[in-house]
Amino acid sequence: MSYKSFEFSFPTRIVFGPGESGKAAEHAAGFKPKKIFLMTYADVLLPVVKKLMKDLEEMNIPYVLYDKCMPNPTAVQIDAAAACCREEGCDLVLGVGGGSVIDSVKSTALLVTNPSEGGIWDYVSGAKEPANRPLTIMLVVTIASTGSEGNESFVLTDREGKDKLIFNHPFVRPVLSVCDPELSVTLPPRQTALGAIDVFCHVLEQYLHDDPCADASDEMSFGLLKTVHKWAPVAVAEPGNMDARSNLLWCAILAMSRVLGVGHDENWLSHDMEHAVSAKFNLPHAAGMAGIMPVYLDYIEKQGKIPDKLKRLAELLGAESAAEGMRNFQRSLGLPVNLAEALGHGASEEEISEMAPHSLPWGPWNAGNLGEFSTEDAASVLQNSFKE
Repeated sequence: MSYKSFEFSFPTRIVFGPGESGKAAEHAAGFKPKKIFLMTYADVLLPVVKKLMKDLEEMNIPYVLYDKCMPNPTAVQIDAAAACCREEGCDLVLGVGGGSVIDSVKSTALLVTNPSEGGIWDYVSGAKEPANRPLTIMLVVTIASTGSEGNESFVLTDREGKDKLIFNHPFVRPVLSVCDPELSVTLPPRQTALGAIDVFCHVLEQYLHDDPCADASDEMSFGLLKTVHKWAPVAVAEPGNMDARSNLLWCAILAMSRVLGVGHDENWLSHDMEHAVSAKFNLPHAAGMAGIMPVYLDYIEKQGKIPDKLKRLAELLGAESAAEGMRNFQRSLGLPVNLAEALGHGASEEEISEMAPHSLPWGPWNAGNLGEFSTEDAASVLQNSFKE
């Protein structure tokens, strides 16, 4: 029977549209904050951040700038950020950026109100459950990619750089996310392309399942796949095209809003494998997904699973097989098609053997109801993903 019992809630307020980021200070003021912890990237102070700071100052709203967010944030970084936020007496955490900033904001806001001797990793590892609601979480999103501006998840890497895990809890849903497609116009083409592939993979992982009657979910998923396939090349070729930017940003939000995956099995194996790779090599997440997804599609096809779905995907991508179509799509965007390309080097047998068990941190998994996927299967997919 399709659609097992589920609960679905989307309490995050989304403010969407070109130019909406210019009102971010007004939105923040609505929370009547005592002091804002403003989190953003370490390498560049974005124009939208400069305007936001100016607006907050003109409105006499106190804030402290924390410009130390890094790609693939670690537990060590979040422990330090939370300590700073707590010392500053902030009650609103406002992030401006993409996935790494969003992960940092959510985890920082949670740890401030749930201090623990082992830091944030106590919660990510499952050793503890948070008891207290986090500080208020508000976001200004600068790229169509992770979609975590509208969900209850964040991802962190442990102190040793071995495990990269996702933490899910309704506490860490943003209260408000400002989603302005204009902010992505100045992204380098590669970043735009990587964001689009990230969105495409998010949708695929909720489409690659063996429930033949989850039509509502599958048709929504396929519609998003078609949309990303149509508009990603346009956004790369025409950075200022607002139709492309808006479609990709809305797809990103919908892809991870949970609306696609409720009531049926999901399949996040590619994500789990990528997390092991990026934890070890600090690879941008979407580049890792680009290196793994074609190989995983090959794996499913060779297993004889969901042939009709794979055929439909191949037809969308204009190829004989889904894996070939995925590679062609990625190449058309100037992206790698394997992990050796993505990293610029291969991986030894020892490194693959080390990453494989970290690809399945909770053990073998019958993901998408496609059969049990073991550590040996993960090693095989990773090995093939490192082949040029």
